[in-house]
Amino acid sequence: MAQLTGPHRDALIEATVVEFAAVGYEAASLNRIIRSAGISKSSFYHAVSSKAELLDAVVSALIGEVRMRWSPPDPQRFAGRAFWPLVDEVLNDLAELGAEDRALQLLGRIFYLPAPGADDARIALLDRVREWVRQVLDVGVASGEVRADLPVDVLAAAAFGLLRGLDEWALAAPAERARAAADAPAALLRSMLAPERPQNRRGTPDSMPFISS
Repeated sequence: MAQLTGPHRDALIEATVVEFAAVGYEAASLNRIIRSAGISKSSFYHAVSSKAELLDAVVSALIGEVRMRWSPPDPQRFAGRAFWPLVDEVLNDLAELGAEDRALQLLGRIFYLPAPGADDARIALLDRVREWVRQVLDVGVASGEVRADLPVDVLAAAAFGLLRGLDEWALAAPAERARAAADAPAALLRSMLAPERPQNRRGTPDSMPFISS
């Protein structure tokens, strides 16, 4: 896989994201990207040989930068009562990172563009995220913090689909509307994944004895 290096690396990444986000993969022009990045064609084609290779290289570079600032917790850290507080922490961390990290912002602009027909770094990352979500939910089920009436694979697919849908919506929504819905992922995940708690005779969950008789 091609790797982007040299003094024009950041300019090339920016130009690529702007072009792909503006017109999509199929209509993107390598010539416009080259001109915008201020590099020569010979330098460009020395680094990458095609549009697909450029997209893959840019996505890989941005993923690498994001990983330097944040990485997902080990699934075993979600064991026991730590499950939902840690879910909230992860979602908050990602929201804060998305608001301030340029690499994650650039990655978001091109992450959900239609794939060029072959697997690229985005597909590999999504596969890793799916597996991480499944492992986390495995721990949650074993801890009694996640419902056990459905297979973990079904729960993982539902959770992943919800998070991806909300992410795509947030990327397309005006910034103020996205901020207003910042708590939506945690609330929706809880409503979808948390087990039903037994109710006491006054209709109050048994897990809240301090307000029951």
